[in-house]
Amino acid sequence: MKYYLGAYYFIKLCNANYGSIEGTKIFTCSTCINDSYLDDWSISWSSSSYNKKKAKEVFNLDKSQIKEIQTWSDQKFEEKNIGWINTFSDYATLIEYKKKFFNNISDYHILNVNFPESEKEELIKAFENREKDIGSIGLWDNLKKGILEVADQSETVIGFDLIGIEDGGDFHTFHCHDLANELINKFRVQINQYGLIDNENNWEQLVEYMNNEENGFEPVPWFFVKVKMVDENKKPLHNNS
Repeated sequence: MKYYLGAYYFIKLCNANYGSIEGTKIFTCSTCINDSYLDDWSISWSSSSYNKKKAKEVFNLDKSQIKEIQTWSDQKFEEKNIGWINTFSDYATLIEYKKKFFNNISDYHILNVNFPESEKEELIKAFENREKDIGSIGLWDNLKKGILEVADQSETVIGFDLIGIEDGGDFHTFHCHDLANELINKFRVQINQYGLIDNENNWEQLVEYMNNEENGFEPVPWFFVKVKMVDENKKPLHNNS
């Protein structure tokens, strides 16, 4: 099955603080659970005093550092190298951001999400009207390019996620509903050491289940994605994806 690049994410893992996953780390790109080193505070026109305060507390940034990040991000956003919200369109842009602003950190992971072809088409269709009305989200921009997932040793598959995408481009994971045990019982899903679904088995049934509003999940479109972790030591610097 073909997969297409959705986006790269620069993630700080957090301990989950609720339900059956409390105290564990989940390797999801959802900021419902984890923090992103690129967020709304990184862009000048979207940053509130609350978000700036969070950036200072979580990432130990001062006012001048936030301003420098915003100057860079505003330009990259216009060039569509980063997207709304939290998304890097390619690996090279993420590494540029990391080296420029977070070069000394060790508490991070570089992840990406990749969509099956049919899921790619569903997302493009689902968010087309949003692009016309108030602007596109990063995942929509990237999937429109039709870039196949990277297929070399620099990126390792660590599992699969079910993500429910809001109009603003941020998304939930199935863990937001504390669904692991339910999916295990209903669909014989296996959850791996990364807190992600272990394989592609029954993925279409899982998507159908999540998108049935009678089941009580967030009333947003849900998608099945492959999650990969990037090994910087194996990643060619000239490779933009």
